[in-house]
Amino acid sequence: MGYNRVRFNNFRNIEPREIKWSPGLNLLTGPNGSGKTNILEGINIVSGWGPLERGTRSSSLPTWNSGTSEIQLTGQLNDENGEIIKVKISSRYTIKIEEETITATDLRWKIPVLSFLPNDMSIIEGSSVFRRRLMDMVLTLIVPVYASRLHDYRRGIKQKTAILRNGGRTDLIDRALLPLASWIWKMREEVLVMISESMKDMSGLIAHPTEISLLRGGSGSLPLPEEDFRYSLKINKTREEVLKVPVVGPHRDDMLITTNGTPAALSLSRGFRRRVAVALILAAAEGVKRKLGKNPVLLLDEITAELDSEGRNILFCALLERKTQVFASTAEPFTESFPGRLYGVDSGRVDIINEN
Repeated sequence: MGYNRVRFNNFRNIEPREIKWSPGLNLLTGPNGSGKTNILEGINIVSGWGPLERGTRSSSLPTWNSGTSEIQLTGQLNDENGEIIKVKISSRYTIKIEEETITATDLRWKIPVLSFLPNDMSIIEGSSVFRRRLMDMVLTLIVPVYASRLHDYRRGIKQKTAILRNGGRTDLIDRALLPLASWIWKMREEVLVMISESMKDMSGLIAHPTEISLLRGGSGSLPLPEEDFRYSLKINKTREEVLKVPVVGPHRDDMLITTNGTPAALSLSRGFRRRVAVALILAAAEGVKRKLGKNPVLLLDEITAELDSEGRNILFCALLERKTQVFASTAEPFTESFPGRLYGVDSGRVDIINEN
């Protein structure tokens, strides 16, 4: 499953046109600011996810000085039916398949997409935000109610923060958060087990066995999530009142990534940390495939950064083995042979360089 073609109309700096894609590897090359990431963002939107950066306002998406605020993105699936997806953005988003309006959730299930930005490649040594994003993105695809429950939990945390800042009691909001927090912990632990299983097939990318596990936010280390959340709130009650912020719960979760028992961020060179990050991404994609029975499309922005020639070759071989559609971008000059379709992007114009 993937896209045969995508049409951009009044989107960012992309020239209004239809672009045909390979069912395998598609690599966008060009200098920074040329429009590569905008193309990936358009594909992300037409797949039901919205803009790549959380909080992006729809008013920032139309082409500058175009005279209209309406955006239209159209994608044709490369399945046997060749269905047409249309996304119109004005004051709100409207999504249709073959002229029938559907929800973003239904679209994400129909054509699963996993997107990774340059910051996501810092998943090993970067902020815990990137590691939570990986877990949440995969769970949103494979567990239909996950996104809505995570939204409810985040809303509850905002309410609790306001109560703490006003010096109020949090007993009621804590009781409301208990089932949500314990369920999210359970889901995240299960998805990391799934990704861990797929990591065993990534030996071509990583030289040493890599283990991943969930570090529950503010946890008191009890085995059962519900008991742990209740106990952790109790032992951190005074701390939360002093700091005036919630310190227990999934919003403080992290993913522990180790190689040979040592944190990967400390034991690996920057190049090998990059390889482990890519292996995690591919393992997540493999897990989604096993759960849904269909390969997710991968959007990989600046995927070759900090990889040497050997690392790039290993990466492309690993992507080919997945037999999924990949849209990747790089700002680095690309002179090596590429086992896919290579595009040049310049000031929003997209041209095919080769069609391997």
